Amino acid sequence: MFMDSVPSGFTPPAPESDYDAQLLDKVNELGWYNIHIAEENGSPAFAFSIGHFHKQNHPEIIIVGLPAETAHQLLNIAVVKIVGANEKIEPYKKYTDFTESLSVAFVPVGLEHYGEYLGYANWYYGSMPKPYPVVQMVWPDREGKYPWESGYDRRFSQSQPILGPMP
Repeated sequence: MFMDSVPSGFTPPAPESDYDAQLLDKVNELGWYNIHIAEENGSPAFAFSIGHFHKQNHPEIIIVGLPAETAHQLLNIAVVKIVGANEKIEPYKKYTDFTESLSVAFVPVGLEHYGEYLGYANWYYGSMPKPYPVVQMVWPDREGKYPWESGYDRRFSQSQPILGPMP
């Protein structure tokens, strides 16, 4: 269903605005670009990458429910710890040493969420014949439990909706 690799000859779209040009320049320079969308109408804030799949043949990453600076830091750490180490993300695996104080796991994002959450990435990858892969970086509750584990604090569910299937 999803692309396994970027099709040969793929080219991103032509910029339609100064922001588009900046995004494309950053992806070409760094290999990715992070976008943050502020909390709006009761929906939590989120941030996602653009360029990982194109430049590193790695799924894009989204994180939901954290402040912009924290989300961007975690996305950048993911680049170094996982993408930069040439590892492939294993869905639902606990990455316990992700930071000194935080473990994370990753959930494959369902196609039904692409329209609501990944607008600019959809624009960037719009010419691909199949959907590009995206994983959600999921953080645990205060007790270290994940949404699919028994004892998870459901109060976190509204600030961190899970955008893919539970294991």
